[in-house]
Amino acid sequence: MTTVPGRPVRRGHTAEHPPGAGDTFHRLLLGETMVSSGGYWEDGEDLVETLDEAQERKLDRLVELAGATGARRVLDLGCGWGTLLNRLTVVHGVEHAVGLTHSRIQQRFVTGFGNPRISARVEDWQDHVPGGPYDAAFGINTLEQVVPAGSARDERAAHYRAFFTSVGTALRPGARLVLDILTAQVPRAHGRRPVVDLAFLRRAGSPFPTGHIPRLHEVVRGAAGSFDVLEIVDEHASYARACRAWLQRLARCRDVAVVLGGEDAVARYERGLGILANALEDRILSNVRITAARR
Repeated sequence: MTTVPGRPVRRGHTAEHPPGAGDTFHRLLLGETMVSSGGYWEDGEDLVETLDEAQERKLDRLVELAGATGARRVLDLGCGWGTLLNRLTVVHGVEHAVGLTHSRIQQRFVTGFGNPRISARVEDWQDHVPGGPYDAAFGINTLEQVVPAGSARDERAAHYRAFFTSVGTALRPGARLVLDILTAQVPRAHGRRPVVDLAFLRRAGSPFPTGHIPRLHEVVRGAAGSFDVLEIVDEHASYARACRAWLQRLARCRDVAVVLGGEDAVARYERGLGILANALEDRILSNVRITAARR
């Protein structure tokens, strides 16, 4: 896949794996699914008690949108703890699913599934050699890492074009890419506090380190040369609910979480999740699901 100059600095930890927290900590926080996205709750469901079901509904919907059921080869750009990879093959009949991660701990965790139809590779999307066309691709919390923080508009445009060109090259014509991303809203007068809070989210020491939080119109423009955008859905409310569910889980078992990850990691999560939930609820940030087809 292609590379571009001035690529983002690779972090030793992804958004699902900050310093001081491993797989046991994240299962405690995120639930058995270990998915960090906005789940799909049904009316009247308890946020915490049905968290896993809500996340599985979300993953199944993404698979449906990608047309990945029964596919031969599927790519997950930022596979985290491998839940989508495993579900693609076990539930949806995918022959082989490949996931990319920056974390060797996550790679070992995925290998621990003992599923010969999935593989996790410690590499960046820019370095990935497909070995044949994929039938579908997913990017959950991926595009936030594509552009370095502080990049000028022209630099951002170049990075987005490179990303979509590279992913498009890895897909067969007509194959779908489904993205689930945080986006920055048009600036409004929110005062100084949100600015400070969002700066915390971007730091490497936060639980959700990002490069540049995308603006939706820049993402759509970057995709235009390689993909036809089929659907854009605003899902800020479901992501905010997920953040509230994770905060409740953390509060219920905080003492255990401190033993597993340390007081500092727990405090960072409490602050980061609170900031993220507030920013989504106040529409300072949004969360969008994008479905696109490779030209």
